[in-house]
Amino acid sequence: MTTAVRAPALDELFFHVGRAYYNYKLLLERTLREMELDRLVSPGMGHLLFSLFEEDGCIIRDLVAKTRLSFPTITMMLRKMERSGLVTSRRDPEDGRSVRIRLTPLGRSIEGRCWKVVRRIHDVIEAGLSPREAAVAKKALARMVENMRENEERSGG
Repeated sequence: MTTAVRAPALDELFFHVGRAYYNYKLLLERTLREMELDRLVSPGMGHLLFSLFEEDGCIIRDLVAKTRLSFPTITMMLRKMERSGLVTSRRDPEDGRSVRIRLTPLGRSIEGRCWKVVRRIHDVIEAGLSPREAAVAKKALARMVENMRENEERSGG
């Protein structure tokens, strides 16, 4: 009778994803400090900021669809962004159930520095990867995120 050889637990894919997340967060926090954005922007806001840089005045439902983040996550992040003075939220005059999110002048003014953060993070994360390897990694990570979202929806979260 043969026994299957188990890989060490820390070699499991999910541990690698976790380490990647924590190292990414550290890199992002340091880069935000270096770009003097850390008092305004925190990790997690990028999805919303870049969506609004592309199309200001979105309703929250559109931000959920565009970013693929949950409604509660977006709501929490928007509150933080309002406290930082980056966005305002107002009921849509044509549909009182919808809330429109707009960048403030301060929010719009940091766009250039946010793009510098993106370029720096990109350069660090993709260093040494071929374009094909980067594309494969992106596709695999997107599938993992979708798996987790589906699992969360099935469990009622």
